[in-house]
Amino acid sequence: MVTAFCPGHITCFFQPVRTDDIITTGSRGVGIKISKGTKVTLEERSDDRLSMTMDGVEGDYKVTSYAIRHLSKRGFDVTIENDLPVGQGFGMSASGAIAAALCAGSFEGIGLQDAFVSAHCAEVMNGGGLGDVSAITCRSHVPIRTVAGLPPNGKVIDSGLSFKKLYLKVLDGPLNTGCTLGDPATSERITVYGSEAIDYFIDGPSKDGLFALARRFSSNVGLETESIKDIMRTSDRVGMCMLGHSVFSDDGDDGWIECSSTDELPFICKE
Repeated sequence: MVTAFCPGHITCFFQPVRTDDIITTGSRGVGIKISKGTKVTLEERSDDRLSMTMDGVEGDYKVTSYAIRHLSKRGFDVTIENDLPVGQGFGMSASGAIAAALCAGSFEGIGLQDAFVSAHCAEVMNGGGLGDVSAITCRSHVPIRTVAGLPPNGKVIDSGLSFKKLYLKVLDGPLNTGCTLGDPATSERITVYGSEAIDYFIDGPSKDGLFALARRFSSNVGLETESIKDIMRTSDRVGMCMLGHSVFSDDGDDGWIECSSTDELPFICKE
């Protein structure tokens, strides 16, 4: 039995980039790696089947199963435990895929970089996030994805920023990443305004700039629900998580989920 943990990742603004190569497909963008993430346990079976449970619910979790099968054909009982809801822009599908691939790789003598490759492919092929895996590969609290794709093909740099306390709040149901990016008009707006925001941020990274650009991006793209608009009117230190019906802030209260930023890489847990 092997258990691994991977931190999550919030994207604040981004620009999708699709090529004919899965490794160079991804996104440019800016986000925050968060201390909350996903713990995955793999226990080898006597057959070649994957039996998967996520947060106590059995199912066929395509992103995670793809990441495992990319590295191993063994059978496993897979237990996925998320610190945060899936489909809310917290990078849980990416963190789960990375942790699962790291576990599977340990059975085959394969390391972390191969786990990143497997998870990135799993995300791109199954409608998950385009840049979460790339961001998580970087030793940075607030990574900037300057070149799309998985490093070393893509490029991720450290902004130098960090958050000792970060607050998260879910306001509506999950947002489907694949469907959102599949809408041509929405995708075009994301590309235009995302590229603009990234270029501004790279010129002078700051927390004030991060919130201002995130708010301008979500407003211009048109993804904000009324509940998100309402909470964003209460403070200029609130931004929308991409892609989810959720928000982040560095000025929350008891009604928010508290965490922090982190530069931690995924790791095998010692039992």
